[in-house]
Amino acid sequence: MNDYKKIFESSVTGLLTYLKKNGLESMVLGISGGIDSSVCAVICAEVIKRDPTLSFYGVSLPCTTNTEGETSTADLIGKAWVQNFWTHEMQTEFETIERWCVGGAGSSTPISQGNIKARLRMIYLRNLAGLKKGISIGTSNLTEELTGFFTIAGDVGDVDLIAELWKHEVYGLANWMLENVAESEEQKESLKRSIGLTPTDGNGVKEGGDLAQIAPSLKSYEELDEILMTALQYKGKPTEANLYLLNLVTDKYGEDTVEQVMRRHKGSEFKRKPLPVVLELEGIDRGEPKKEDLLKHVSPGK
Repeated sequence: MNDYKKIFESSVTGLLTYLKKNGLESMVLGISGGIDSSVCAVICAEVIKRDPTLSFYGVSLPCTTNTEGETSTADLIGKAWVQNFWTHEMQTEFETIERWCVGGAGSSTPISQGNIKARLRMIYLRNLAGLKKGISIGTSNLTEELTGFFTIAGDVGDVDLIAELWKHEVYGLANWMLENVAESEEQKESLKRSIGLTPTDGNGVKEGGDLAQIAPSLKSYEELDEILMTALQYKGKPTEANLYLLNLVTDKYGEDTVEQVMRRHKGSEFKRKPLPVVLELEGIDRGEPKKEDLLKHVSPGK
């Protein structure tokens, strides 16, 4: 069993230390109603409780592709946990930018539209963080990272709070928070609602939520995480024991399902590389710099 108390404490103290060390004054978080941003909201709220000199801003940025359940839960989370919360509907902004983008590309897809929305949220949240002398909080988890379920230059934060947690662990942490951190009925109800929501990207890409996009043949994140954890461990250390575990998980879920998950992992590898990618210049040998060449770049003293 995971020690969620230790995970919570480490997240809170780590974020608080980072803010103080870098002279930052606030945290900015996009509130979607989903489990990831809700868990991050609780962590940020605890930071404020421990240091009231800091500020916490949360914004819900819905479009028409967000369900009523998502927007209403975002509202509950924002009012229960966030010091300064508001909603800004960005459908008009999205339609304007989408028309502009299509003007050059000629067409769009649900995925391209979703990427535009993610990048618009990034603009709003990072701009707010700059104005409030703070940072934007990232909400990506390890499962989504390893399956490439995020938008490059999208709503990725300056500091990720749950990036080392598998998706099923995010749910475990949320349930622990419900029992050990939530105090008011408002806080408890907001977490219950968030835990009960079907996870979606809010972009209306595919019915069935995020899991239907990542691994449509699976029924839960526990299943997806079990495949990833086992297969990636085997890939890194092809021991007899790991091969045995891989065979077990393949028998359990089927070879096609395991291969589907691993194809998505491998196919999204480029998204996990540090950006920008710097390409090496082949066949270029600059040699050792000469003293006279170096001096050309030094301005003479006055």
